[in-house]
Amino acid sequence: MLKNTDELKALDMITSHYKVLIVDDEESIKKLIGTLLSRKGHQCVTASNGLEALDRIKENSFDAVVTDIIMPEMDGIALTKALLKHNQNLPIMIMTGHTDQYSAEIAIGLGAREFVSKPFSVEEFILRFHKMMYDHKVLREIEAKKNNVIFNSQKESMEKISELEREIDHLKGRLSSKYLDY
Repeated sequence: MLKNTDELKALDMITSHYKVLIVDDEESIKKLIGTLLSRKGHQCVTASNGLEALDRIKENSFDAVVTDIIMPEMDGIALTKALLKHNQNLPIMIMTGHTDQYSAEIAIGLGAREFVSKPFSVEEFILRFHKMMYDHKVLREIEAKKNNVIFNSQKESMEKISELEREIDHLKGRLSSKYLDY
């Protein structure tokens, strides 16, 4: 894992600006995360629980979600499942102060891209967030390259098939003319 300040600065420089949904029932946590991310140039929208978050998602498009687990009405686990059902590539960071009940393995197993335990340091949170977004960017680039390779392979295959069809037609023509000579 990246730990030092130079690595954090490097990630800061290569990370774009994102629209982030922050979901937590604790006002102070929403404010803290909103401030941290806003200072890095990201636009933040907040929700107090999973149901509010789903309403915000209907109204806006987000590049990432940062969510607590324990919240009233709809917790972060149910929210993560609902979000990923509609957008399996959405980067989601799960955070909790209840690490005795929830672990990184559980969060990642649900499909979250990152996990942070409360309380967290500013550096740790920013590092994990930017790492998640950088990884997401790299995965999108890989997917685009893969799709390009598939497209080019299909195009080359179609060209090869057309070439073979022309050759078959030519050979059929030669065979037909050969039999006409007899």
